[in-house]
Amino acid sequence: MKQRIFGFVFVAACWLSFPRNASATLDSGCFAAHYSSYTSTDLGSDHASLIQTVQVSGYTEALNPAVYMGPQLGWQYPCTNQTNQMQSSTHTSNIRNVVGSTGGNYSQGPTPALSYNNYVVSITAPATHGTIYSSETNTEVICQVAGSIFLWPIWSYIEIAYTREQSTGVTSNCYWLTGPLAIMDCSIASETFCTPASTPPDMHISPTEWQVYPIPPPSFWDTIAPCGRLSTSGSWHCGHGFSTPYSVAIGATPQPGFCDRNP
Repeated sequence: MKQRIFGFVFVAACWLSFPRNASATLDSGCFAAHYSSYTSTDLGSDHASLIQTVQVSGYTEALNPAVYMGPQLGWQYPCTNQTNQMQSSTHTSNIRNVVGSTGGNYSQGPTPALSYNNYVVSITAPATHGTIYSSETNTEVICQVAGSIFLWPIWSYIEIAYTREQSTGVTSNCYWLTGPLAIMDCSIASETFCTPASTPPDMHISPTEWQVYPIPPPSFWDTIAPCGRLSTSGSWHCGHGFSTPYSVAIGATPQPGFCDRNP
């Protein structure tokens, strides 16, 4: 049997940021930039590609604070002229979305500066499991008046990792599926079942959800999933909380798998 295991999309980059290189126009207190950058990486339906989506969204807020200038001048609004200027200015959103040799630079705009803006770019890159690919997911928002008001560059490394898992027999989070048939699913804990040379593998996802009634769960299964890390070495982040893994049950007792291992 085959089972698609649904995980969650990992927010690889999500910030409400006010960049250090913001212009004096925004630093003056007349405006506040509220932008976020969001990146997700998922496994393609062919299980041999990576889908990387980058989003930058947000808006610039006109604060226009009142300042008391003394009993003769009273309350003044020093930002009025700048606010009027910003109302007719524009923003441009730039995204660099690259996996290996796929992707490039993308741009949206001009759009009204004081309006909410949302820009999403998704690319699909061919990928071989066990191969490490460089990834760039850089986002920037440029204001016609103030220059660069949001900048967040991210360079990382991703791969499609393969691991063979062996059930430990420990179940949790069991529930009955709604419908005309009595079907129960449970989360099954597992341990890696790899050759000594590929142990420990880059990826280990446990537990995994499987049907346990009326069809019993498998004792072994193969899993592939996207994994990511920020440097050329160190731990990989895979599976649940990152992207959607794909698992295939193995009926007979198999040999240890040649799992992907890139320390």
